[in-house]
Amino acid sequence: MITIISIEAIKQIKLFSGLEDHDLKKIAEVVKERVLPAGTTLFKEGDVGDAFYLLKEGIVEVNKENSPAINDIKSTDESNFFGEMALVEGAPRNATIKTKVECTLLEIDKVNFDMLLRLNSFIALRIMTALTQRIRKTTAVMKAITIEEEKCGKLITLFSPKGGAGKSVTAANLSAGIAKLTGKKALLIDLDLQFGDLAFMLGLKPKRSIADLVESEPETAEDLKKFLSEHPHGFSVLPSPFKPEQSEMVTSNHLRKLIKIARTVFDYIIVDTHSLFQDLTINSLDISDYICLIIAPELTHIKSMMQCMKVVETLKYPPEKIRMILNREECMYAISRAEIEASLKRKFDYSLHDDWKNALSMVNEQKTIFDTTTESAYRNDFVHLITGLTGEKITEEAKKSGLMGTLKGWFGGKEKGK
Repeated sequence: MITIISIEAIKQIKLFSGLEDHDLKKIAEVVKERVLPAGTTLFKEGDVGDAFYLLKEGIVEVNKENSPAINDIKSTDESNFFGEMALVEGAPRNATIKTKVECTLLEIDKVNFDMLLRLNSFIALRIMTALTQRIRKTTAVMKAITIEEEKCGKLITLFSPKGGAGKSVTAANLSAGIAKLTGKKALLIDLDLQFGDLAFMLGLKPKRSIADLVESEPETAEDLKKFLSEHPHGFSVLPSPFKPEQSEMVTSNHLRKLIKIARTVFDYIIVDTHSLFQDLTINSLDISDYICLIIAPELTHIKSMMQCMKVVETLKYPPEKIRMILNREECMYAISRAEIEASLKRKFDYSLHDDWKNALSMVNEQKTIFDTTTESAYRNDFVHLITGLTGEKITEEAKKSGLMGTLKGWFGGKEKGK
């Protein structure tokens, strides 16, 4: 039986608490109430996600194929809703939901669920927070086994809430520097699934992407390696899909499985994300050893970072996991570091000095800062960043190469009359 729910009833639902009456009215217009007997299957693992549910009364059981019940959701739970993951990801249902007792549910179809997220960012944040907490519970055992029984490479995720902060360039230079200066194995993953261009930026011509990888359902490190592109500096790259529509092929389950395999092979895994708090991005942030938040010294970037830090706080990431990076420090017309730190109420852990002419030139030439051995403040900043994030000792040979490059530049320039 399906009935229409009143605004007064909507007000009693925790997810919608604090909303204005005009928002509650819009929600009431799209929510339908259903009463289902015990033993009713709402949807099965693998089904197409077409609705979001809130549990008003009762208990439902969450099951995965060939596994016992992994969780019960009760109407009294703080996060008494489900079905959001398939709608957010655009992927098939990742579990089967069945009523344990007679249940009263509120149902919102996919079209209206998307409208709901756009209507109020507070609702979207609550849903994403609950989603993250569930992911933590279901991956805790897997992560513990990985740490205890296997080699466990460090995962470093780069995120910026606003495009143009230099996140992708930083990810490319960071990966190149780790490989070239420390000799450790590094993997760069382009998780900007629709318009990522790291492979192109690095001058690579990959034949396969992350979309091809997940379609092949890899199980071992050897399976993973078949889909990677190798950079001359010694690090590997997993490119984003070649077509934007292929982005829907990659789910959070794929990402977690991929990272688990990669940790057994690589010492460091660097993930370049999209500038939105999407489910895949939150998954990467959640399982990372370090989260690098990158900001440019501009007013709009500061505003976006302030909002980002509130989300990070809501997601309850430990402070020692966060690293704040100021990019393009002291560039023309930049807001000063001190002013930005005062606004954010937080000190920067690292900064990258402005070197936009050389940086742009290297991007256009599809190179990294470590394609040159010439010392600069920008290159030295990356050396400092790499040392801080990895704890690795930069070899004397690597240090000397930078000095020799500088001397060569000085004397070579004088000989040529420059």
